Amino acid sequence: MNIALYQPWIYLHGGIERSILELVRRSRHEWTIYTGYFEPENTFPEFKDLNITELTRLTVKRDIFSVLTVGVRIFFQTIPLDNVDALVIWCDGMGDLAVFRNHGKPVFNICSTPLRPVFDPVYIQHALSIRPWHSRLFFHLFKALFSRIDRLAWKKYTGVIATSMEVKQRILHGQLYRDDDQLEIYYPGIDWQAAEPIREVSGQTLLIPGRIMWSKNIELAIRAFIQAELPAPWKLVIAGFVDRKSTIYLQDLKKLAAGCSRIIFLESPPDTRMQELYRDAAVVLFPPLNEDWGIVPLEAMANARPVIANNRGGPAESIRHGETGWLLAPTAEAWSRQLRALPRLTDELKKMGNAARLYSRQYDWSLFTGGIDTALESWCTGDNRH
Repeated sequence: MNIALYQPWIYLHGGIERSILELVRRSRHEWTIYTGYFEPENTFPEFKDLNITELTRLTVKRDIFSVLTVGVRIFFQTIPLDNVDALVIWCDGMGDLAVFRNHGKPVFNICSTPLRPVFDPVYIQHALSIRPWHSRLFFHLFKALFSRIDRLAWKKYTGVIATSMEVKQRILHGQLYRDDDQLEIYYPGIDWQAAEPIREVSGQTLLIPGRIMWSKNIELAIRAFIQAELPAPWKLVIAGFVDRKSTIYLQDLKKLAAGCSRIIFLESPPDTRMQELYRDAAVVLFPPLNEDWGIVPLEAMANARPVIANNRGGPAESIRHGETGWLLAPTAEAWSRQLRALPRLTDELKKMGNAARLYSRQYDWSLFTGGIDTALESWCTGDNRH
């Protein structure tokens, strides 16, 4: 089949970009990618080899006026569909609006999350807690309006693939789609065979890999590390990619960590360096409050490293507490207690790392891409026996 895929932004080293890249490269179908903002120099370099077309250019700013402007532009965006069998909209919020002008062919949704300020209760609670009363009023008005428009958009989807049970629950609780055989779950994953099964912990490093942005809640891990008062040479390494809108957040993190010389920041390391960091780590930390899914824990486990994460969202699905890592309450106190215990757990860390390596095998990319290929084929033909 020939399939068009639309995602408003492709410009980061993030989970969505990685998932799109792996799906299109491994699929047995032919894909054309359409986007409203493409920065090949800042995302995964393999995108340069794919068939990508930038449509009406969108901004990456996140102020209220910019978001409204983006919404209008996506709503009126026309995607070329003459020579394709289906359209897939990769949803992480605003992309749904494109379905209103582009449903002449079967349209499917691969959903990393519905718009979080509207459909993620943890995100909503946090957003309201940091806003003044007049901003909260506008927030509620936007939430009410967008949820109604989005429900109309979702009525046009022939089938929906959620990337985790957490995402599926947001879809159902938001009354976006029905719970039947047209709504399935396929987990983004890892290249399990390519991950080197390093068994021995070679250092005393705690690693936070991935994007550095406010929703990753990195300040929780910094506070916990400072409170834990781990003895030298234990250190915390924060290694990730920073886009323009997150530079202020990075500065705030560095101020928070300023009193501790054993907290190290590495900005935008290459993939080879990131792999070395995984191998050098004793434990990987993943502090987001309510992550949609999370590829970082899978990469850590594939490298035989236990993971510490909050007991919410995607990590609660991918991590087995006490077996492949720890799922904790989202407080610095809970995290610092666990970090403080790590020097006494040398043998346990090795055992958990080995278990994590084997457990992560079920999240290989081949299962993700193969499942999506089959689902799209069956939905297009009306054969749901898959």
